[in-house]
Parts: sequence; structure tokens; C-alpha cells
Amino acid sequence: MANSRKEYFRRTRKTRMRDLKHSVTGWIGAVAAICAAGLFCVSVGFSFYYGGEAEFFVGTAGLIALVLAAGALVLGILAVREEKVRPVPPRISLVLGVIMTAVLGGLYTYGF
Repeated sequence: MANSRKEYFRRTRKTRMRDLKHSVTGWIGAVAAICAAGLFCVSVGFSFYYGGEAEFFVGTAGLIALVLAAGALVLGILAVREEKVRPVPPRISLVLGVIMTAVLGGLYTYGF
């Protein structure tokens, strides 16, 4: 009996995952969040490489990264609220969006 029960639940779990769809909003938000994190890493690298004298490039890259992170946060919230979507891309978008918005927002607040 236990073996057939295990088979039943294994089959239904696969069927449940098959019913879920990929959220376009979640994927766009995840890509935007990853791009924001990449821009942040690149701007930090350029800042160290130029000894803190790469002002215009680092500022522009940081501002673009902040806009991307805020957009990823909004898209992640919208994607999480959708019905029957796969959870990984919206969660990536939401978590990276919150972290990058907080980090970049804190840097800009500290810079003023």
C-alpha cells in the first residue's frame, strides 16, 4: 500500500508542475535584476581600477542599475501575484530587486 501511495503522489506532483506556466513578467524582471547586479559589479570594478576617479561612468552605470533594480522589483511583485506560474523567476526578480534597490539606494543616499 505504501509503495502505491508513493507512486500516486509522485505522479500528481509532476502533473501539478505541468499545469504551471512560465511568467513573461517574471522572466523580464529576473533578467533586469541580473543586469542590475552585473552593472553594479562592473561599476565597483571600474571604481577600484581607476582609484575612485571614474566619476561619470560609475555614476551613470549606478543610476541605470538603480532604475533596472526598481523595475525588477515592480515586475517581481506583479509576477508573484499572477495565478499558476512557476515560482523561480519571479522570486529571483523579487529578491535581487529588493537587494539591489536597497544597496544602490543606500549608496545614493550616502553620496548626498
